[in-house]
Amino acid sequence: MSQVDAFGRPVEPKTPTPPRWLLLARRLWVAGVLVGFAGSFVRLSDRSALVANLRQQAPELRQDQVDSAVTSTIASSLMMSALSLLVYVMLSTRMVQGRNWARIVLTVLGGLNALGTAMLSLLIGALGFDMINRLAGGTLTGVDIAFSVVIMFVDLAAIVLMFHPESNAYFHELRGRGPKQAVRP
Repeated sequence: MSQVDAFGRPVEPKTPTPPRWLLLARRLWVAGVLVGFAGSFVRLSDRSALVANLRQQAPELRQDQVDSAVTSTIASSLMMSALSLLVYVMLSTRMVQGRNWARIVLTVLGGLNALGTAMLSLLIGALGFDMINRLAGGTLTGVDIAFSVVIMFVDLAAIVLMFHPESNAYFHELRGRGPKQAVRP
């Protein structure tokens, strides 16, 4: 039986407020992407290193081709960072609104990132930077690893907060509600 107000209009049941843990998790997801963006910016700000790396990999290229390739690399990397930010903002907003699918997607993305960073750190510890760079054909640095490790810990903290008991209770309370009753953060 649905409730009605004094004028006989149907009253929607009160929707729960997102717990502070979910709001903090959303901030952490966005912060993790911004740290990744900062890492990309640091890496891409050294244009001479990018040119030298490309020259080493493809010495047959003319200077105008090298300049064009480096500019394209910088632009596409910044565009991918902006797209990642957009995706994580959208997913984390849906998660705060009580969409469990968004919580699952964020968990999978964060878990894969953490697993990849942990495995790379172990490989670097076992083989060293030089061997990893030779095998991968790249120029991985300690700064890259530092940014990756920070992002890994931020992602893990966000995952833990999304599954905090209060967060779980929030998702259980919203289970079964239709899209009309979605929560607005």
